Amino acid sequence: MFKYINMPTLVAFYLKEFSLRSDGEISNLYKFIFCLCLPFVSNTFYKARMFALSIAECTQSKQQITLLLEKITGATITFEEYTDSFMCGMTHMTDGSSTPIAYNIQESFGVEEDAIVTFNPVPNAGNLVVKLNSCTKEQFNSYANLLIPFYTNFKINYTL
Repeated sequence: MFKYINMPTLVAFYLKEFSLRSDGEISNLYKFIFCLCLPFVSNTFYKARMFALSIAECTQSKQQITLLLEKITGATITFEEYTDSFMCGMTHMTDGSSTPIAYNIQESFGVEEDAIVTFNPVPNAGNLVVKLNSCTKEQFNSYANLLIPFYTNFKINYTL
């Protein structure tokens, strides 16, 4: 797990030794190092660093990727996975018999009393429908390439 480092405190800690000259004035070395460290304590750097840490900590679950992309880019995202209209029935044993009962493949999404499982002909594939609110396609693609796993095949469709 990555630990957050408070950059202003770190900069202040390391600059203590360079801060004062013998006459009580601030040294030129302190001013120079302070100018070099100033970008690290800015809000822009803090925001970019938090985005990088959250991307590094992100697991490869669909929900976490969606929430993180929405938080970073401000876009609205929905996954449309490729699913077939078939439902595979499950087999189970009856109480008094030793032979399993198999339910045939059904061609509708009708409600049945028996347990049924959707059949997905292409795993880890589908469409990613993105509504851009405050970012560009290039910005969204750069974050999506970092977060969406390489073994998936999601096509990104942009809407207005």
